[in-house]
Amino acid sequence: MSSLAMPAKSLTTDQSALLQFKTHITSDPYRVLASNWSISNPVCRWVGISCDARHGRVKTLNLSSMDLGGTIPPHLGNLSFLVNLDLGDNNFHGHLPNELGQLRRLRGFYIGNNKISGVVPTWIDSLSKIHFLYLYNNSFTGTISHSLFNLTTLEVLRLQGNNIEGNVPSEIGKLTNLKIFHMARNHLSGTIPWSSMGNISSLQSLSLTNNSLSGSLPDDICNHLPNLESLTLSLNRLSGQLPTSLGDCSKLHTLSLSHNKFTGHILQTVGNLSELILLYLNDNNLAGEIPREIYNLQGLQSLALGSNSLTAGLLPSSIFNISSLELIHLGNSGLIGSLPTDICNHLPALRHLRLSRNMISGTIPKNINNCTSLEFFCLDENRLTGEIPDEIGNLQSLRHLALGSNGLTGIIPTSIFNISTIEEIDLSLNNLSGCLPSSFGQWLPNLVRLTIGRNKLTGTIPNSISNASKLTFVSLGENSFSGLIPNTFGNLRLLKLLSLAGNNLTTESPTTEWSFLSSLTNCRELEILYLDCNPLYGVLPLSIWNISANLEYFEARNCRIKGSIPVEIGNLHSLLVLDLSMNA
Repeated sequence: MSSLAMPAKSLTTDQSALLQFKTHITSDPYRVLASNWSISNPVCRWVGISCDARHGRVKTLNLSSMDLGGTIPPHLGNLSFLVNLDLGDNNFHGHLPNELGQLRRLRGFYIGNNKISGVVPTWIDSLSKIHFLYLYNNSFTGTISHSLFNLTTLEVLRLQGNNIEGNVPSEIGKLTNLKIFHMARNHLSGTIPWSSMGNISSLQSLSLTNNSLSGSLPDDICNHLPNLESLTLSLNRLSGQLPTSLGDCSKLHTLSLSHNKFTGHILQTVGNLSELILLYLNDNNLAGEIPREIYNLQGLQSLALGSNSLTAGLLPSSIFNISSLELIHLGNSGLIGSLPTDICNHLPALRHLRLSRNMISGTIPKNINNCTSLEFFCLDENRLTGEIPDEIGNLQSLRHLALGSNGLTGIIPTSIFNISTIEEIDLSLNNLSGCLPSSFGQWLPNLVRLTIGRNKLTGTIPNSISNASKLTFVSLGENSFSGLIPNTFGNLRLLKLLSLAGNNLTTESPTTEWSFLSSLTNCRELEILYLDCNPLYGVLPLSIWNISANLEYFEARNCRIKGSIPVEIGNLHSLLVLDLSMNA
């Protein structure tokens, strides 16, 4: 009888621990626990609970992605048969209680995407059977706990997205079963202990992106890490040349070394990485030519080599034959030549095309609309000529259109202003002419930045511009716009910059106050207002004092303003530059 009573008693202990946990829940918006975790229901049927068939004890607690909030109480340490504890993707806060170190059977501990704070606890080395440790995207501080390196069964260690500082300890080499080591987005410094890390031949994914790590990569890295599938070390301070053994990492599908200080050449052997899906080498100091072998990577989805010191050369047409490509970033690469006329015939999945700051000439191919998935089309600061093809308006997924600083002519296709997904339009510094459509803004619910200054645009600024209610940055300066400045600008409540300088804009009467300026008092985020060199006439309104408290730059030079400067302008306490010179 006593042997049969023990499981019931132990399960009662589990029930008590879980009910104590429930009392520490302060937010349960879907009433998951409130409606189900009750003594009237068997514990093993509670939501998120599964029990061990042999012992009748709770073996799994999985409440992930339920938007729960609260703290983790010490009572969970009484769940002595627990194998998997998953509280990830919630809003738990506070420290991890020491009693969790009693969970000696634990194999998986998942608390990623919460708000847990404090140092990574030293008791964690008591979890001698742990295989999966997910502590990412919390607020852990301190250095990497040396106790972690006693967990010799550990296969996955994810600590990215915290506030951990210091070095990566050389003891990491003791984790000989480790497959995934992710510590991106912390505050790590020093060098990577490659000599000890070379002992972890099982390592498949190493991510240390966005830290302050220095040093170089060992030339024989792939000889010691033959199972490496993903190597992401971007946004650090790494230097030296790319390892000559890189082409021997035959399983590599992700190589991200961008935003470092690497020098030397891009190795031809990179073309041997037949499994490669993502290659990010942009924003380094790499020189030489782009190896032709890269274009043999027919499974490549993302290619980013821009912003290096590469030798100027022809825009490689063969790159546009890699049908799997979703991202091409060759900006600031000294490329010359023109875009192939069939640019989109072989790129059905292309979403990002970034070729800014090169010397690409010729026209924009009309078949650009065949890139139906295109979201980013960036060709600014090149030598493009001709007209913007109307077919761009068929790109109904387009978010960023950057064609500024070229030699484009003709009118802006009205179809561009009907792309409801677009967030940024930059057509500045060209020779574009014509008027803005009277319906401008009506079909642009997501537009944030509009930059069409320094062209030859004429006509009036449509009142309907205020329908693009997310606009924060509007630059229409140095054109030939005429007529009144719309009072509807005041409806752009998120506006931070408005540049209308260098046009032929006027006001209602040469003797009345600027009504448009009064309307801008509704733009509480406004920081920069440029009105220079317009024949505005009129009088500054007294309401100028009520314009945005964030205003830092107000320039209305040579606007033929009448009257005196309102003393109320002195209430603009954030103002850094006030230029009202060359007025009447």
